[in-house]
Amino acid sequence: MSLIQAESATGWWEFSSRPPAAGLRSVVRRYTGYREHSVVPLRRREIPTGDVHLIMSFGPRLRVGGLREVVSFVATVEESWADTEYVGEQHGLQVTFTPLGASRLLGVPLDELGTSVVELTDLLGPPGALLIEQLADLPDWPQRFALLDTVLPMWLAEGKQPAPLAAYAWQRLVATQGRASITSLVEDLGCSRRHLLTQFRTHVGLAPKAYARVLRCRNAIRLLRAGDWSIARIAQECGYFDQSHLNRDFRLITGVAPARFPFFQAVVLDDA
Repeated sequence: MSLIQAESATGWWEFSSRPPAAGLRSVVRRYTGYREHSVVPLRRREIPTGDVHLIMSFGPRLRVGGLREVVSFVATVEESWADTEYVGEQHGLQVTFTPLGASRLLGVPLDELGTSVVELTDLLGPPGALLIEQLADLPDWPQRFALLDTVLPMWLAEGKQPAPLAAYAWQRLVATQGRASITSLVEDLGCSRRHLLTQFRTHVGLAPKAYARVLRCRNAIRLLRAGDWSIARIAQECGYFDQSHLNRDFRLITGVAPARFPFFQAVVLDDA
C-alpha cells in the first residue's frame, strides 16, 4: 500500500492506494483513498482512461463539469475531459473498475448511463448506501480496503458475465492499446459491425472506435510523460495517421495540445 501526504500554503492532502485482492484484479484496477482540504477553489482536470470509477464520498458534494454537484457517483467511460472543482474538504474512496467489471457489478448496460456521472446509490440502492456508511466509520485506509476485498467479490458473483464477443473485442483493443482495427475485430468474431457495436456499447459504454481513440491517447500520454520521444514519433508509435491526427484527437480528449501537455497543471488553484 502506498501513502502520500503533503501540504502547501493553501491546503493539504492525503492519498493512499493499493491493488485489490488477487481474485479481483481481472476486473478491479485499484483502490484509492483520499482526504484533502483547500482554502481556495481547487480545479482538477480529469482525463479519460478507458476505465470506470466508483467514487464513495464521506464528505461534501463535488462539482463536476462546472455545473452538476454530486456526492457518491459512478464516472462512466468518457471520450473527453471534464473538470471537477471544490473548496473546503473532500474525503472518500475511489474504486477503479474495468468497463466489463463495472458492467457486471452495476447490472445495467453502460451505454444507458451515458458518458456522465451517475449517483452511485441510484444504481446500487440500499446496499451501496450501507457500504459507504461502513467505509466512513472505519478508522483507516487498510481496514477500508479490506472491507472492499470482502464485499466486492460477493457483489460480482451475483452479476452477469459480459458477452464473450464484447469481452474479446475489449481485450484486443486493450492489448493493442487501441490499434486493432474494427474491421479486424469483425473478421475475428465473424459478426456484423452493427452487432459488435451493440454488444460493445452495452458492456463498455462507448463504441469500439471511440474507445480505441481513448486508449491511443492514453498511450500517447504515457510516452509524453516519459519525455524521450518526439511528438511525430509518438504519433507513429500510437497508430495515428500523422502528427495532425494526434493533435486533433489529443485536444478533443484532454483539452490541450500534446506539446503543452507535459507542462499542463492537472491541478489548478485559483481564486475564481
